[in-house]
Amino acid sequence: MPDRSVTVRVPATSANLGPGFDALGVALDWFGTITIRTSDSPQTPPEGSMERMAAAAALALLDQAGETPRGLSATYEGDMPVGRGLGMSAAARAGGLVAANTLLGNRLTMAELVPLAVALEGHGDNIIPALFGGLQVVAEDEGRHVHVKITPPADLRIALLVPEFSMPTEESRKLIPTNLTRNQAVHNIGRAAMMVAALTQGRYDALVTAVEDIIHQPARGTLFPAMFPIFEGARAAGAHGAYLSGGGSTIAAFVDPATAEHVANTMREVAAAHGVDSFTRVVSMSNTGTEVIDR
Repeated sequence: MPDRSVTVRVPATSANLGPGFDALGVALDWFGTITIRTSDSPQTPPEGSMERMAAAAALALLDQAGETPRGLSATYEGDMPVGRGLGMSAAARAGGLVAANTLLGNRLTMAELVPLAVALEGHGDNIIPALFGGLQVVAEDEGRHVHVKITPPADLRIALLVPEFSMPTEESRKLIPTNLTRNQAVHNIGRAAMMVAALTQGRYDALVTAVEDIIHQPARGTLFPAMFPIFEGARAAGAHGAYLSGGGSTIAAFVDPATAEHVANTMREVAAAHGVDSFTRVVSMSNTGTEVIDR
């Protein structure tokens, strides 16, 4: 494969949205760029984690297509934090796959990229919104991933509190119970359904109930004792509800534009009172996933 390059823009994502464990995810308007370059000569392996994941994803698709290059490199530009529950592995892999598919002349449709994307990522709640954008409802059905995209509301923001410490997803998932009572299952099913209904119908008053989770957040809260006090601080400051983004450590709060900065500042103050250094950022939900911006 001759010397060629493709640059794509990739979004951060927020998964679970509280009760939708491995089933709900949304793209955010916080973007970075990934460039994949192929060469006729061997290249030095990437050093950064984003670059390594993007390169591995690109090579997986090129190998699958029988178009393995002699050399391949990846670069990442952006300020999205790694290991904070904002879907950086999904962004890197989505970027690598879309860039590689572009190098192949878009041999595959976006839908045809999904099986490999999910196989690389391990679950679909981050990688599917990273690819397609929007609010995604994801379900596995006999090995394939069915997903429905919902256009997110434009009049709602998400205030993000990003702690300085990471919570590796592989480790925190080990704490999640494998057996549930019927009441626990009903609790989360109802709230996950309410989350989708509230966001699509503009019933933001229902989000304070919809974000409630009893499957993964209590377990992950043992690694992040300040989490529930930060939730409470966000609600007291005017948030419609707050939840742990993905596997953490970022906390996300649904907010109105007028109160967004106040909620973000309050969350940072509560975190600091519990000894947690952090920064904040207010974002919209994005209907756009991974896009090619230069080839």
